[in-house]
Amino acid sequence: MAPRLRATGPAQVGPGRTDGDIFGEARTALDKRLDIPETVHVHVAAGVATLTGTVRLPGEQRLAEDIVRRVNGVRQVINRMTLAQPINPRGLEPPD
Repeated sequence: MAPRLRATGPAQVGPGRTDGDIFGEARTALDKRLDIPETVHVHVAAGVATLTGTVRLPGEQRLAEDIVRRVNGVRQVINRMTLAQPINPRGLEPPD
């Protein structure tokens, strides 16, 4: 049997901002950008946003961090995203 979790209520991060509010705004901001892969995920705890997932380019990491950092209530952004390795040094797929 799975352990039961006790509800403690939403964590208030700032005036009227909960982690859920921050998460929703961050997720929406990331989803609006077509240059951020869908594989980027965000988790928010006590105003600290942690980014995980895989990106293709270092610029995508920086862009995701910048977008989330601008969300009202974010106190810190932790980047735990993984940079995908290209198939070969030129980024081209091998022939069949």
